[in-house]
Amino acid sequence: MKLSIIVPVYNGEKFINRCYNSLMNQQLDDFDYEILFVDNNSIDNSIKIIKQLATLNAKVKLISQPRQGEAQARNKGIETAKGDYLYQLDVDDEVFPNVLKHMIKVMDAHKDVEAVFGKMLKTDKTLATFSEELEETHKLIFEQKPFWGLKWFSNLGTVVGEGAFMHRKSVFAKVGTYTEQLPIIGTDLAFDIKLGMTCNIVFMDTYIYLYFKHEISLIQGVKKKMPRAFMVWPRLVKEHLSLYLENDTPSKFKSLLFSQLFQSMGRQLVFTDGFAKRKRLKGQLMSDLRDIHIPFSIRFYLTILVILPLEMLRKIYGYYLVPYTVKKLIK
Repeated sequence: MKLSIIVPVYNGEKFINRCYNSLMNQQLDDFDYEILFVDNNSIDNSIKIIKQLATLNAKVKLISQPRQGEAQARNKGIETAKGDYLYQLDVDDEVFPNVLKHMIKVMDAHKDVEAVFGKMLKTDKTLATFSEELEETHKLIFEQKPFWGLKWFSNLGTVVGEGAFMHRKSVFAKVGTYTEQLPIIGTDLAFDIKLGMTCNIVFMDTYIYLYFKHEISLIQGVKKKMPRAFMVWPRLVKEHLSLYLENDTPSKFKSLLFSQLFQSMGRQLVFTDGFAKRKRLKGQLMSDLRDIHIPFSIRFYLTILVILPLEMLRKIYGYYLVPYTVKKLIK
C-alpha cells in the first residue's frame, strides 16, 4: 500500500466530515491508500459518524485506542498503518486540495528523502470560507541534516505541526514513535526536532494544511492550565537531553539545550509559591539533570531564586548569567 492517512479523534463530531471531505479532495485515485480514524475514547457521536463514512468508503477504517492521549492515538495509527508513507491530520484541521498527491511524488522521486513537509496556515476560518491569496512557490528546498532540527529547536515558532509532514513508515523505526509521557503540547515538537536532527527531509514551499484555531482544541486548554515553563521541561529532559546524551550532536544543539534547560529552571522556581515548594522543586530539577554537569554559578543563583523568587532577579539570571555560563560551557 502506498499511503496511510492517520486521523486521531477525540470528541470530533463537529469536524469529522469536514476533515474527511478535504481528504477526498486529494485526487488519490491512482494510489492504493487507507484512511485510519483512531478514536481515543470519544463520548460524542464521533464513532457513529466514522462508521457511517466507512459504510460509504471501504478505504475508511475505525480504530480504537483506549489509552488516552494524542501520542497514544498517533502511535496506534502508526502501528496499524499498512502504507509505505504515513500522513497524519488532526480531526479539526483540513488539507489543501491535491497536496498529498504532490508529496507522494516527491517521496517517489527522491528515495533518500525520509520525510517531506510544507507550510501550515493557522486561522479561525475553514477552507470553504478562506479566500485570501497564499504565497507559495512550490519549490523544493534540500538541506543537510541537522539543519531543520537546529532551526526548529532554536525557534519553536518555525515548527509547522504534523499535518504538514509526510513520512516514510521506516522513519518511525529509526527515530521512534511519539513519547507518550509528554504533555500534549510537547509531543509533536519533540518528535519533529529529533526528526530534523537525524533524518533527511525536504521542504516543499506549498501550503499543506489548515490548522483550525478554536477554543475547544486540546492544546488551547492545556495552555490555559499550565505555565509554559512547566510544559517545556518534560520535553527538554526526556527528549532533547536524551538525544544529546546518546548521540554526537553539534555544539549549537548543546548550546540551545543547556540554555533552555537553565532558563526553564529559573522560570519554574519564580512561578512556584512557597519556600518549601521551591526548595523541593529545585532538588527535583537538579535530579532530572544528574547526568550532566551544572556549573556552580547556575546552582548558586537558583538557590537565590528559591529564597527570593523575584522576576527582576530572574531576568538578570536569564539575560546575563545563563548566556555567559553556556558560552563558557561550549568552549
